[in-house]
Amino acid sequence: MKKNILFSLLLLIVFGAQAQSLREGFQVSDTKVIYKADKQNPNGRKVKENDMVFARYSISMNDNVVADNTNQKPSDRPAFFVSKDNNMFKGDLMDGLLLMREKEDYTFAFPKDSMLKIQQVPQDFQGYVYYRVIVDSICSYEEFTKAQAEVSERLRKEENEKIEAYLSENNWDKSSVEGIYCKPVKQGSGPKAKQGDVVKVNYTGQLLDAKIFDTSVEDVAKENNLYDSRRKYEPLEFQIGAGQMIQGFEIAARQMNKGSVMMVLLPSALAYGDRDMGIISPYSPLVFTMEMVDIQEGAPLPSAKKTAPVKKSTGKTNTTKKKTNKK
Repeated sequence: MKKNILFSLLLLIVFGAQAQSLREGFQVSDTKVIYKADKQNPNGRKVKENDMVFARYSISMNDNVVADNTNQKPSDRPAFFVSKDNNMFKGDLMDGLLLMREKEDYTFAFPKDSMLKIQQVPQDFQGYVYYRVIVDSICSYEEFTKAQAEVSERLRKEENEKIEAYLSENNWDKSSVEGIYCKPVKQGSGPKAKQGDVVKVNYTGQLLDAKIFDTSVEDVAKENNLYDSRRKYEPLEFQIGAGQMIQGFEIAARQMNKGSVMMVLLPSALAYGDRDMGIISPYSPLVFTMEMVDIQEGAPLPSAKKTAPVKKSTGKTNTTKKKTNKK
């Protein structure tokens, strides 16, 4: 779970700010928070340690607004994990949130010397960085994780129903191979690709609604408004077993002979799971049309291969590849 803190947003946008004194109406709490209560809700649920706070916010450097999501729709509002472990300085945003209740609207003021403890601030900036925070709702971490589990279970059930319907409507064999579903299009010759082989595969990936999100074929990219002139369109090369691909794509490659063409359906558990990949939403099954262009014997694989987390993709280039460079 991401522990979002607002301090890192857009603080280097404004330059040449003039020195300003603290706005009127602010007070200092026992925990050294400089704050102003613009709207209070005495009967609302109070923020406590280890709560998840769903809030909107805006950020200003003196009078210059540098970020504002106060009009964001509820489904897009971030959740902030309130923990003393996230404290960056005395009287910071974590301390500030602990003063608030549900449906309250506070503004916090942080002087330059405090902000310098967490990141660079323009040298000529003098004054205060203001965070306006509107708390929409609060839940405990336990409530949050339970709700997430319930949503995940619902999405998994819906995914299974979508896969069943797709297989029936498109006359696919409902028996799976290592968890994936295969529909041969063209039979190739020669042996199948095996562990350690280096293969070259042309592919086109689509969602169950037939929307194409990625392809290695230039003509297909142009036909579907995915063409990127900076990209080289050619068969995707990878070594089977080296951990370079999403699991289902590699399983599919091992079912193919050189020259064969096959459609495969990958459940999300063998693709991107619960990750949001842009056009590929969490728990999305994927359909690939794959052509095995070439198979060559590769170098021996190490006995253990560690792979880096998958980097978020726009879905336009090599969606099937795992990224080995961390952000």
